[in-house]
Amino acid sequence: MILDLKNDLQLNKAVTRFNYLVGKKSTIDLTELSDKRSSLQNRSLHKFFIIIADELNELGMEFQYFGLKGTVLSTRYTTNIVKNHFWRPVQQTLFNIESTKDIDTKQINEITDVIVKFFGEKGVYVEFPNRESLNEKV
Repeated sequence: MILDLKNDLQLNKAVTRFNYLVGKKSTIDLTELSDKRSSLQNRSLHKFFIIIADELNELGMEFQYFGLKGTVLSTRYTTNIVKNHFWRPVQQTLFNIESTKDIDTKQINEITDVIVKFFGEKGVYVEFPNRESLNEKV
């Protein structure tokens, strides 16, 4: 049973359940689960993918896909292309983690540093979004 102790209703449920198990003299496993990242960080991460895709598209760059029986497919950059062909390979290399949902804030910062440096060396300026930029209308 996972209960968020920041929620008063769930906190009361946790206390009630704990007291019940104490009364039974049960053996329990009490584990604290930490959030991998906040919803703001999650929105920032996905906004970062949009920023990169938009910047590359504005520069007239196209993504080249070499997987259709020797045929090259060119397309505009999308958030999925950025996530799966830039972000995820760096994430897997640095941390051996497949899914972006399993990374924490520190890991996001390290991956971002690598990607920003990579693009900066190619003359493409990208920046991880801050709170203010997330509130801007696109």
